[in-house]
Amino acid sequence: PSHTPAMGRRWGGAAKRSSEESDVSLPAEVTAQAVTPAPDSLQATGGYPKPVRSVPRKVWYLEKGERHDVSLALDDPLPAVHESEAAQEYRLHVRAHYLKQQGWSKEKIATELGRAAGWVTKCWQSPPDDASRPRDVPPYVAEYNLRMLKCGIEPFRPAVLHRRYMADAAGMYEECVQQMPWRQAVFRKRNYQTGEVTVTNIASPRQDCSYRGLKTGIARLDQVLARIRSDLSIDDPHCYLLNNFYPDGNTSIAPHQHDFWSAILSFGASRVFTVDGMPVLLGEGDLIVFGTQRHSVPKMPQVTEGRVSIAIFWYPENKRESACAQCGQDGHRESDLQEAQDGHMYCQSCWAQWQSVANLDEQAGSDDDDMLAAVLQLSVMEQ
Repeated sequence: PSHTPAMGRRWGGAAKRSSEESDVSLPAEVTAQAVTPAPDSLQATGGYPKPVRSVPRKVWYLEKGERHDVSLALDDPLPAVHESEAAQEYRLHVRAHYLKQQGWSKEKIATELGRAAGWVTKCWQSPPDDASRPRDVPPYVAEYNLRMLKCGIEPFRPAVLHRRYMADAAGMYEECVQQMPWRQAVFRKRNYQTGEVTVTNIASPRQDCSYRGLKTGIARLDQVLARIRSDLSIDDPHCYLLNNFYPDGNTSIAPHQHDFWSAILSFGASRVFTVDGMPVLLGEGDLIVFGTQRHSVPKMPQVTEGRVSIAIFWYPENKRESACAQCGQDGHRESDLQEAQDGHMYCQSCWAQWQSVANLDEQAGSDDDDMLAAVLQLSVMEQ
C-alpha cells in the first residue's frame, strides 16, 4: 500500500497569483561557478565542460543564533558524519543487519563499518528491534529505518553529493523564479516523538510551491528531473516536488529530519547546507541526495542574491505497480500500463474498459457523484 508523507502536500498549478499576493522580484544576476562534475554514471549525454578548481572561501552562517566561520569550496566533498557515539553505534548496528541481508561476509562488513569482526558477530546476535535507541535519534526516524530494513531497503542511507549534476544551469534560477507558482511559505513544527507535522499560520520569509509528480512545465528542468528519477531508481508513484525560493541570505530553514528520502537541486546563489550539523557549500546545478539525516539551510546575512531549491521527496519502499489492477496479469512494462483516476494501473485492454465505464458514469453523473469527486480531490490536496 502507498504511504502518505507525514508533511502536507501543496501541489503546484498554473503560475497565477491572486491580487493579494506580491510579485517576486529577481535579485541581481547570479554568476555560475564551475566545479567538480558528477560521477560518470550520472553525467548527462554530451558530458560536462572541463571542471575548474574552486578556490576555498571564508564564509559565515548563523544557526540557532550562533555564528559559524568556515572555509568552504564548491568542489568540497561531503564532510564526515557528526553524531554522538551512541547514535553512531545504533546506526551501524542496523546497517550491519542490512549488509548481512545483502550477502556480505562478516569481514567485509567489519571493514565497511570500521569495526572489528567480533563487533559484527555481536550485532548479529542482537535483533535490530532490540537495540537501544539513543536519545538523539528521534523515535519516528528509528522506526522508519527499521521498516526500511524489513523491506530490504538500505537503512540510514549515507548522503551523497553530485557536483554540477546539471552542467548547463545558466538562467535556470531566473526561469524558476519567474515561472513557478510561488506563494508565501509558513513555518512548520514537527513532533519529535511521532514525526507529525503541524502547519502554522506564521509566515516565513521564504516562498514555496509544490507539484504532484516530477513535472514543472519548465522543459530543461523536467529533463533533469527525469534523469534524476532514472539515476536514483525512484519508483514511488506518489513522489512529488516541494520547491523553496530564498530571496537572500536572511531566509533559512531550521534543522529538521524527514521520514522519507530527498534529492535537492540548487540554483542561484551559493548557500551553506548542513547535513547532521556539518556544513557544505552548494552551488549552481549541485544535487544532494540523503535519507533521514538532519539538515538545514542556515542564514547567511552577507548573501544578497537569491537561491531556488528543487526538492524531490519520495518513499523508496513505494513501488510502481507492474500488474494490471483489473486482470491481475503481471510482468507489464511501465509503458504498457496507464494510471487511472482511481490511482491504479491498468493494461491497455483493461484501460479501454475502465475508460468506457468512467465515461458512462460521467454521462449519468449526479449531485452525489459530483460531491464524491470533490471529496476525493480534497483528500489529495492541501487547501
